[in-house]
Amino acid sequence: MAPILALYPGQGSQSPGMALDLYQASKQVRELFSLASEAAHTDLYALLSTAGEDDLKQTRNAQLAITLASRSAYYRLREANCTFKAHSGFSLGELAAYAGGGILDDFTLFSIIEKRAALMDEMSEKATKTQGELGMAAIIGLGFSQVNEAIHASKLKGVYPSNDNGPAQVVVAGLAASITLLKPVLMEMGAKRVIPLKVSGPFHTPFMEDATESFLAFLETQPFSDPKELVISSVDGSVITTKEDARGHLARQLACPVRWTAVLANVKKLSASNPLSIAEVGYGTVLTGLCKNSGLDLVCRSLGTESAIQEFAKEMIL
Repeated sequence: MAPILALYPGQGSQSPGMALDLYQASKQVRELFSLASEAAHTDLYALLSTAGEDDLKQTRNAQLAITLASRSAYYRLREANCTFKAHSGFSLGELAAYAGGGILDDFTLFSIIEKRAALMDEMSEKATKTQGELGMAAIIGLGFSQVNEAIHASKLKGVYPSNDNGPAQVVVAGLAASITLLKPVLMEMGAKRVIPLKVSGPFHTPFMEDATESFLAFLETQPFSDPKELVISSVDGSVITTKEDARGHLARQLACPVRWTAVLANVKKLSASNPLSIAEVGYGTVLTGLCKNSGLDLVCRSLGTESAIQEFAKEMIL
């Protein structure tokens, strides 16, 4: 059985009722739900059982629910005798990667997520009050350096690349007016589409800079360990080597773009030299799609449901 290189999804992959099949299937997952609920001061089973899409889109609810779904899938894979070689997560998913790699215990994980979500909401509200309407948009057909070039050429203020998703997919965030004015510049440079996104927070941009110091100060009060398995950061695609390194990357991540292209380049190197099963460990197929469109010939499986996990485990035995 080839060990798993686990990729954990970020905000936006939430769905009402996710992970409840894992809850029903496993006592260990039910215990995880209880522990996570205690750490977050929220009944997360009730949240996933009753919350609609709008409630789950709220930053705090989404981040807690997505991470719980990822950790539930992780434990079900462990119970199916699957082993792990490496971990990486997209934005929020980096926290689940830290837990998978042995840097964080589950109680600390959910305590950190509650703090992170509160800071992100606070910074978004502050930016809206002081700067005006905010927005995000996905640019299809251009790479990260091209989008950066377009922003500099336009001389527009308050808009930044926030997600480097792939060779032809980048997300920008910041002032809604600047994003609107940037669109014709991007189209002239060869963008195929510029798609406004429903998420309005200027995440992973300098608008979040004021939160990094206070978040790092909070992280320094939380118990971290040196990684026991390989963990790749989505801040820069580098390997996390120490607990201090982990804290620093997690704080920087708030105001730095997600460099998923760098992560996948590292994943490609690892998979070229080791037999690995690349898997999206959590609900949805966002990262599976990014692997497919990376141009790196990466095959990723989505393992976020009980049926998918059981099917995968059977195949690994054959």
